[in-house]
Amino acid sequence: MPDPSRRVTLADLAREPFRLFFPAGVLAGIVGVALWPLHFWGFSSFYPGQGHARIMAGGFFGGFIFGFLGTAMPRMLSAAALGLRDVLVLLVLHVSMVAAYAMQKIHWGDWLFLGLLGLFAVWMFRRARHRQDMPPPGFVLVGLAFVCVFAGTALAVFQPEGEEGGAYWILLQRLLSYQGFVLLPILGVGPFILPRFFGLPSPHDFPAMRTPSAAWKKKAVLALAAGILIVASFFLEVEGAYRTAHAVRFATALVYIAWEFPFRRLPEFSNALGASLRIAFTALVGGFILIALFPTSRVGLLHLTLIGGFAVITFTVATRVVFGHSGNLPKLRQRHGWLLAVVSLMLLGMATRISGDFWPKIMISHYSFGAVIWIGGVLAWSAYVLPKVLQVENE
Repeated sequence: MPDPSRRVTLADLAREPFRLFFPAGVLAGIVGVALWPLHFWGFSSFYPGQGHARIMAGGFFGGFIFGFLGTAMPRMLSAAALGLRDVLVLLVLHVSMVAAYAMQKIHWGDWLFLGLLGLFAVWMFRRARHRQDMPPPGFVLVGLAFVCVFAGTALAVFQPEGEEGGAYWILLQRLLSYQGFVLLPILGVGPFILPRFFGLPSPHDFPAMRTPSAAWKKKAVLALAAGILIVASFFLEVEGAYRTAHAVRFATALVYIAWEFPFRRLPEFSNALGASLRIAFTALVGGFILIALFPTSRVGLLHLTLIGGFAVITFTVATRVVFGHSGNLPKLRQRHGWLLAVVSLMLLGMATRISGDFWPKIMISHYSFGAVIWIGGVLAWSAYVLPKVLQVENE
């Protein structure tokens, strides 16, 4: 039987930048979470609040977003792939940004992130101009996500003066950069890619066309309406309407997921990918509704959405991408109990972290142990998945 894979080449790294950015995202996530125990155990004098949040948004989630979109978008547009020089420039900016945030050089990191976003957007826009096909309609949310994160990062770089006004813009910057940058791509990409995980047809998979059809426009308008509602909820939150903002975010995400995602057609919990995705999307919307009910605990409860939702979805999708591009796709039909074990570790780390906000006496220990447990789950995932980025499916 012929070998289904071969060793990666430099050309593969350029054509499929996830092979570099997924490991970079993992490293950023470990660094960002490790800042907490390093601070509490006396190895760092810097309070890691800002650095941690920015590393997790731009470094961890950003690494996976840039890797996935840098690989998928040129193919979806039937346009030229990124060149090796392009990918390496983006990677250097990404690593430098994470390093700056880790050293608490926040302003430097924001400038580097702004440059990274700008370059990536320009290179994707050039390919979109010369496209031979339309992207899936849900990808309008990916575009909206980049508008959000670019605006949020620009606010961080050029933050308005004044104590009262500053608080307003700081919160808006965080919502746009931390939630908009991740939530909107999940909702936009999910209806196209998730059915492929299970051999199901996608309602967002259209025949090749240079101009959008009426059916494409209909789904794009629905996605854009959901995105606008979510962005509007950010402005409600900065105005102090925490309950209403999170209720809107919950209702919008829930309705869009129920309408556009294939969960009702998926097989029952016979596969770890399906189970992990169900758990993750439940946590994603669950965090929003819990904050709507208990807004005074929103900082801790938001980690249910961020860790249990965003992060678990990220690792599950990345598993499918890596297995699919390395000639290991048939193996995904197996149960993969290791993935459920990894997700369980991540959720345990999340629960430990959240508990620290409800019992101040254990906050330091639970922040630290929650970080260590989550990192353990990430390392276990990396051991199973990341070696396969060095394998390429034989065509």
